Order: sequence, then structure tokens, then C-alpha cells
Amino acid sequence: MSDTRPPFTVIHGGTVPPSQNGVDKQTDIKSPPPPPGCDLSPRERKVWDYICKNLSAAGLEHLTCGLTISVICRTYVRWIDAERKLAEVEEKNGGTYFVSTPNGYEQPHQAFHVARNLKGELLKWLPESCLTLPSVVTAKAKLPDLTPQDDLFDSAVNHARGHPSAASG
Repeated sequence: MSDTRPPFTVIHGGTVPPSQNGVDKQTDIKSPPPPPGCDLSPRERKVWDYICKNLSAAGLEHLTCGLTISVICRTYVRWIDAERKLAEVEEKNGGTYFVSTPNGYEQPHQAFHVARNLKGELLKWLPESCLTLPSVVTAKAKLPDLTPQDDLFDSAVNHARGHPSAASG
């Protein structure tokens, strides 16, 4: 079975886009292993690799949220399966997910409820790992500013230079 992940050049845990001349030495970015006891299926592992690669490319720390990411991977794969089942139901029933009970009542198919609940769980878990735009913006705003800070002494000197008595002296 071949690996279908896209190639990336690894530099200090980050990624670098391919060069303009098209000649690169490319390697796969290596995701951290899932936490112990979280035996991910191959489908879940693909989601794991995708999430870790994109968090790393965005410059966000992800090595400490393995449990959260593993929950997201499992929930995402289950949600996809439930949506596929719901699509099958709709195809069989002429484009609707409503089914008739033995008593003649119409109600949504159980796959509808499963898909809805899994989607709700995902929407709760995704921000926990910076996997929504608002959570990324919030996380990046909390990152330390990399510009050097002014020294307190420099600020005092600059303040004194702007004082009227210093200009007249």
C-alpha cells in the first residue's frame, strides 16, 4: 500500500513550499505518533496526518494536543460514514431522508440523528485544536510578539528628550 500524502520539505518541524526552479529534495513531513492506546485506523491516521501537517504549517503548537486530535479524527471519520449512509437513504427514498414507521408516521432516518450529533461534537472539539478560523486567530493573537521590546531605560530617555525643559537646555 503506497503512501498518498503530498511531499514536503522538512525544516525544523515546519514546511517549505517547493522552489521556483522545480528542483527540490522533498520528504514527507512526519506527524507525531498518536497517544498510547489510541490505535487509529488507516482512515483516521490520514486525518491525523492532515491535521498535524496543517497545524505545523500554520506555526501552531500541536504536539501536546494528541488526545484532542485523536478524538477529532475518530469523530470526523464517523461523521463522514454517517453522511454517506444518509446519502444512501436519500437516494433510496427519492431525495429525502424521511422514512415511514410501521405505524405510518414519517420521521427522519436514524442516520440523520447520528450525523447531526457527530457534527455537533466536531463543532465543539475543533476549536480546542485550533481547527477553526476564529480559534486560529485567537491563538495567533496570544503568541508572543517576536519584535524586541523597548528597554524601560530607553523609554525614560526618549520621554526626557521630548520634555520641554530638555529642549531649552
